[in-house]
Amino acid sequence: MSATSSIWFFAVPFAIAAAIPGPAQAGLLGQVVARGARSSVPYIAGMVLGNAVWLLVATLGLAALALQFEHVFVAVKWLGVAFILFIAWSLWTKNVEKPQQPDNRSAGRGLLAGAALTLSNPKAVVFFGAVLPHAFDLTSLTTSEVVFITLLGIGIDLTIQLAYLLAASNITRAIRSTKAMKRLNRTSAGIMTACAGWMAVSR
Repeated sequence: MSATSSIWFFAVPFAIAAAIPGPAQAGLLGQVVARGARSSVPYIAGMVLGNAVWLLVATLGLAALALQFEHVFVAVKWLGVAFILFIAWSLWTKNVEKPQQPDNRSAGRGLLAGAALTLSNPKAVVFFGAVLPHAFDLTSLTTSEVVFITLLGIGIDLTIQLAYLLAASNITRAIRSTKAMKRLNRTSAGIMTACAGWMAVSR
């Protein structure tokens, strides 16, 4: 079976999974509210890159091997928890009455933050390891087919996360009063804190 003949068995489940809100999307919401849409693009790139790594690992049949490095996942997970809590605290304490200064944070920091959140979730490689065998014969994939699957996954993930970015940006722009903006900041902070708690207790 070729990589293109049953592509929907991979594309549809992955699109649905990517569209379900989780800690990474909570982090994205906080990024947009705190720093604006443009400054959040590197964060999205990091999210997509992290998922692409897990997709490539699963495509190459290395999922079981990757899951043996539990201590690495634990360390990265707690970095992700700390990052989300930091953004939540920044949103909660943000002074919305002062004019906002342009965000000068480097793109590299945003990229690393997004990648850390997705790489800290080994459930992604479990998902890919479960879905991919239904769509492809992983024992006979060519290099070009592996590249095709990886690029397809990146395209699906990037499209969905950019839709989240657009929605969050529209919500932020629609809010004019400082009282409403403060309420949005604190609501976002609460959502992010809840997601951080979920990440902390989940395995």
